[in-house]
Amino acid sequence: MLEASDAAPTISAIVPTYGRAQSLRRLLETLATQTHGVCEIVIADGGGDAETRAVAEDPLWRARGLAIRLLAVSPPNAVRQRRAAIEVSRGALLLLLDDDVALEKDCVEELAQALASRADSVGVMANMSNDGWPPPTRVWRFVLRRLLGFREGEWQGRVIGPLLRYGFSPAPADIAEIEWIGGAAAMIRRSAYVAAGGFSDFFLHRCTMSEDVDLSLKLRRFGALYFAPRARMAHFHAPGGRVSPRIAAEDDIFNRYMILRRTLGRSRAHALSLIAAYAILESLGSTLRLLGAAGPLSREILRGRAKGLARIVAGWAER
Repeated sequence: MLEASDAAPTISAIVPTYGRAQSLRRLLETLATQTHGVCEIVIADGGGDAETRAVAEDPLWRARGLAIRLLAVSPPNAVRQRRAAIEVSRGALLLLLDDDVALEKDCVEELAQALASRADSVGVMANMSNDGWPPPTRVWRFVLRRLLGFREGEWQGRVIGPLLRYGFSPAPADIAEIEWIGGAAAMIRRSAYVAAGGFSDFFLHRCTMSEDVDLSLKLRRFGALYFAPRARMAHFHAPGGRVSPRIAAEDDIFNRYMILRRTLGRSRAHALSLIAAYAILESLGSTLRLLGAAGPLSREILRGRAKGLARIVAGWAER
């Protein structure tokens, strides 16, 4: 593994984790084989379990050239964990990673090169090798085309309305500008992160849904974001450490509203109308599935969305 040269910006890998020790080990294995090394890996552990500590403190990593720092963050919260790790890191570039991804051996190098190749860049996002970007559902495709006037595929790489975010399908052959970057595998400039005020602190539950979109919107005030198709990683969406579907759905509704209000400065009425429309349209599919095998899950999601809307209507978000 090549170390970052003195002339190249140093890279700090930022990894929040919670109860997924084996996923974390797989990620560290791929960081140990990169063609462009990181100067440090800061792991912010929200679980505090012995297995995660054993993985992070395994002497094998130092022997393979990895410098790992383990932080305990309690209570667990994805945003607070990322913020704590960034605060103690020292790299000029921040490599934001989920603990359940695996990087191809040249992923870090491709991200760094993509970032350096665009003078206006503040961040770049990697491509997924094991999963495609989900297209709009039939309901949202109708809304995008018939009501909002988008041509077919014009929504790719965009953040639209109630914070609908879309990737590229198929992926472009070369680096392409994008309006958002996901937190699973992205590289950003520390200077832009600081100028943007970092991650917001208004997210409801510890899963902090849409925190990556919020940060992207703030970063774009200082430069452009890009998608780097040759920087590839696999995202395994490990089930461990996740909140219930009901809590995730509540978090999703509430956080979208907060981003519209506080980050984008929308009026309360405008933000609420967008979120209400989002909740209704998203729930159409859940309602149709209530009588099928996915009925219990759909009911939990509907309850979560209803609770999120209730919080907003009650003015809880304005306190």
